[in-house]
Amino acid sequence: MRDIGEISLYLGAMDPVLGEAHTVSAPASAASGSPQTGATVDLFGYRFHTGPAAALVAAVAARRDGRPRMIVTANVDHIVQLSENALFREAYARAAARTLDGMPLVWLARKACGQPVHRITGHDLLGCVLADPPAYAQRVFFVSARQDAADALATRLQAAGLPAGAVASAVPPFGFEHDAAYSRALAERIRAHGTTLLVMGVGAPKSEIWVDRHGQTLGEPVVFCVGDALNVAAGFLPRAPRLMQRLGLEWIYRFLQAPRRLFRRYFIKSWRFVGLALRDRRGRRAG
Repeated sequence: MRDIGEISLYLGAMDPVLGEAHTVSAPASAASGSPQTGATVDLFGYRFHTGPAAALVAAVAARRDGRPRMIVTANVDHIVQLSENALFREAYARAAARTLDGMPLVWLARKACGQPVHRITGHDLLGCVLADPPAYAQRVFFVSARQDAADALATRLQAAGLPAGAVASAVPPFGFEHDAAYSRALAERIRAHGTTLLVMGVGAPKSEIWVDRHGQTLGEPVVFCVGDALNVAAGFLPRAPRLMQRLGLEWIYRFLQAPRRLFRRYFIKSWRFVGLALRDRRGRRAG
């Protein structure tokens, strides 16, 4: 990435999700913290895990933080939203681990560290538990945008060996994150279930902020914030072909599935990422 022209090429294959995080008002140890095992890279004021998904999840599950152990998967849109949303920055800073989901972030990380960098998406996190649920996924709770998707994944987990009562779900109403009474009841229900793995499939930044805000009530579950990956895993949304994924063109496939919803994200807001990436690069060079 020698100049803005090169960054523009990255944006041509962008999966929006990164936002500037230089202004996070958290201790440096919290903002840069990561699991103690595996390689990491510092970008946009955060430390990102760059190793395989299974190693990351195992390291997070082995921790005891006295609060939810949340894993967030950063893309270009996240980075842009982080530059605008203080609550989102706080949730990111307190996450147990952060991964690189969007390909532009993976490319930037490879430039920054000169080492192999794994892309870890919500699909990868779910892949760690659906076929053979490990110890940290013995009591699962899905917060989903669709009941049929949550039910389909519950059926998969039961087929993989979990008893029926081990999987629960909720489909919160639109705007639930602003409803204090509903949110409190939902958090209490998640804890009463004995949840060891909480899967948030209602999008960013509401998933991350909600978990961070209600952490004291939720207990200590491992938390995956996976967005639409939940619906993909359930079979209700298609995913881009593997070649498009490898070339960083998955965003085009997503846009074609929901052009009205995603036009502003991909073609207007995402251009802010160019400036954020250049600023982060200059900051790292100066440091």
